[in-house]
This record gives sequence, structure tokens and C-alpha cells, in this order.
Amino acid sequence: MTELLALQSIKKSVREPDGSVRRLFEGLDFTMSSDERAVALLGRSGSGKTTLLRVVAGLDARYDGSYVFQCVLQPKRLDPLADHRRMHIGLISQSYDLLDDFSVEQNVRLGARGLRDSKARTVEALGLVGLDRMSKKRVTRLSGGEAQRVAIARAIVKRPALILADEPTGALDEDTEGEILDLFTSLQANGMSFIIATHSSRVAAACDRRVTLVDRRLAGCAREF
Repeated sequence: MTELLALQSIKKSVREPDGSVRRLFEGLDFTMSSDERAVALLGRSGSGKTTLLRVVAGLDARYDGSYVFQCVLQPKRLDPLADHRRMHIGLISQSYDLLDDFSVEQNVRLGARGLRDSKARTVEALGLVGLDRMSKKRVTRLSGGEAQRVAIARAIVKRPALILADEPTGALDEDTEGEILDLFTSLQANGMSFIIATHSSRVAAACDRRVTLVDRRLAGCAREF
């Protein structure tokens, strides 16, 4: 069993709107093995869930400590994404972050930039999320669940090892949440792993393991086999 990622002794502070500095993480440790399919990241609002996902994604390098991903010690670089993580980690947000004047296919293809077979990868990703017949549709004409599927397709188009999902069902109704969870399960069966920041007990229950940000560290139950 190999490690997919390992965070060790992560420390990070943030500046509040009033100018004060608050310590967000203090000696935070986290490991995830390559055979784990889904970990739920829990915690109250403001505890740092989104910030932690940004650190893992390579979007925030302003921290102390070490981060190893796929056996590679990750550099603290100022560019938006370290090369290794850009190729092997996908991101899903609650707000979808789609371009309204683009079609479904065009939005997904944005995630395939730099790939020689971007067209084929886009078709593959749309098929995996069940939107292959909507490729030419404008995203402004989609339902919330369909828009989230487009965001998921864009995140998986490079066939990443890890998907980071930040409240992926927070804006969806119960039935649509169930559909997205079923989609996540099918993607996990294809070998993708997930870290899902969520307030949903239903989403958390669907994960193999749950960890909680509390007192600037992660606490969580052991893996379930």
C-alpha cells in the first residue's frame, strides 16, 4: 500500500478583514493511501476546509511544513499550480465556475489544455458523466445537477489520480445530490480518489473515512475496510 499524499506539520496563518492574524493550521498532519477511494473533510464554517483543499491542489503555497504527493516532495512555488499537481489533481467547486458563453464541450475542454488528445479526452469525460448528448448545449440552459456534471467532467478530463471537491452538492436538492454521489461512486470504481469537503451527512456517510478540522488540526476515524 503506497501513499497518495502526505501532509506533515502544516502550519498556516490568515489575515482577517480587521487586520488581525489568525492561526488556521498548527501542526496539521494527514495521509491518504493510493487505494482509498473517498475521504470526507468536515468542520465548521471558517475552520479552513477550503484553504486545506487549496494547499493540496497547489493553489496556496503560503504554509510551513511538508507536502508529498505521489512520492514527490512538492515545491512551494508562486505559480498557480505546481506542474505535477496540475496534471494529477482535479478540482470541483460548489459554484461550478463555468463560462456562460461557452458550450458544455468547450467548458470541459478547458480542463484538457496541454493534452495532444484533448478532443478525445473531452468526449471520454462527457461520456463518463452522462452528458455526451449535451456537448453543444450552452451551460446557461443546464439544470444545477447538469452544470455540476460539466464541472466534474472538466475535473476528470486529464484522468487525475485525485479529485478535490469543495461542497460539491451544497447547492443541489436531495435527489440531485444522490445522482452526484452515484456518479462519484462510478468514478471511484475507475480508480479515482476523492477528498470531499462537505456539510452533508449523506455525502460524509458515503465516504470511506471522515476527518474533521478542529483546533487547527485534523481528527478522524480510522479507515473502514
